[in-house]
Amino acid sequence: MSNSKTHKALNNKSTSKFGKLGMLAAAVMAASSPAYVQSAEFLDGLAEVNFLALQNYQSIQAKDGAFRPADEEQSSGFGRLRVNLQLKFHINEHIVADVDIAEEPNDFGNNGDRDFAFHQDFAGIEFELLGLSGQARENANLTLRLGNIGAAPFQFKGFQDGADNQGNALIGNGITDYATAENGMQLSYSESYDSGTIRGYNVAGHMTTSSFGEAFQEDRGFNYRIQGTLEFEGGFKVGLNYFQANQGDQLRFENGVASMAGVTTTNYRFGDGENYNFSAGPSSERDTHVGAMPGLEQSIIQLNLAYQPTPDTSVILMVGKSTDDYTFADAAGNAVAGVTYFGDNGVADANGTTFDSNTVIKGDTSVEYYTIEAQHYIIPNKFYVAARYSDAENTSDLIAQTDNNVERIQVAAGYWFNDKTLLKFEYVDQEEGVNSGGQIGTGFDGFTSEISVKF
Repeated sequence: MSNSKTHKALNNKSTSKFGKLGMLAAAVMAASSPAYVQSAEFLDGLAEVNFLALQNYQSIQAKDGAFRPADEEQSSGFGRLRVNLQLKFHINEHIVADVDIAEEPNDFGNNGDRDFAFHQDFAGIEFELLGLSGQARENANLTLRLGNIGAAPFQFKGFQDGADNQGNALIGNGITDYATAENGMQLSYSESYDSGTIRGYNVAGHMTTSSFGEAFQEDRGFNYRIQGTLEFEGGFKVGLNYFQANQGDQLRFENGVASMAGVTTTNYRFGDGENYNFSAGPSSERDTHVGAMPGLEQSIIQLNLAYQPTPDTSVILMVGKSTDDYTFADAAGNAVAGVTYFGDNGVADANGTTFDSNTVIKGDTSVEYYTIEAQHYIIPNKFYVAARYSDAENTSDLIAQTDNNVERIQVAAGYWFNDKTLLKFEYVDQEEGVNSGGQIGTGFDGFTSEISVKF
């Protein structure tokens, strides 16, 4: 891998980028799957159960110059089965408790292929406060959620987590889908209207502890989110999200360098639920997105626009920027573009072995990004095509502003065998510049597929 590209190479890359956008425009695209599946109900409707299972098959290779050369020659094969059991309990008319129990090989730091265990993947208790106070309204609700809070700056599109994939038109999540669940509280208010230009709106705010477990160490802060959504007549939606993490006070600097050992970082610094996998790393790793953020004083602002002109067609545009007050560094305190870098004894060196940074220095990190995603049902409720194009630029102050983009194009098709079974097939191509913060090295491409059931 070289440290820079020539002017000619940069021009070629720009041409390639516009070609990919043309491919995207040529594909007929989408953003949601049909709301087919109803939960099985027990105890006169007081309990609901969904069972989900997913099997995937992939044929993907890392491109020449990968951080881990073994990833450049991978065999095709099947992944591990992913299984979710989702339970919902209606305590009374205005209180609901839920729990999602999952076995995911790429979650909770599972020990490669050796740890087969079910975990609490998402759980909480929701109180509809208007109803509890005797002010219930058919077109509005004020909900307090305690427990796991889903944190994501994107809206209007499906997210993939374990076997829960049927709301995602494509496979895996985006390179900048900063999403996770943490412990805390969320208050949200929604209201809908039967007529008028504005058909509904939602505002929400949450405060979480930066952990899915328990973290009470000294100087650990909280994470905050504010979100607003408007839905208009004619199928247009707009949403705005702002996130702020406050975890930097935990750092202890020595000679300008601080270790992240024992430090709780925000879980949305990278993302969640990727289903592309590589042979040189354990199956618990997620390393195909942008890994530029330490996740300490991280902030995210993202605008989401969606348009659904018909029930069969939808388009989404997401534009955002994520920043942090700290930058990944090697052991000598030299800034590196992302958590994964080439080095020699922990010091940045393009000809060395691969290291994952566990140290940071003070310095502004930033990633600017956008994503276009769409879906169209050729056969209503049966067969669709979809595509997603994502571009993320590492604009960090201490990183060279050349060859600093990660780009990904995904083109997919989905077929519903029945209202519970979905087959998805996808081609994916990712390119990573040397200063991009990408975690594969130069990118990857290939084909992948999933068949899933939900009932």
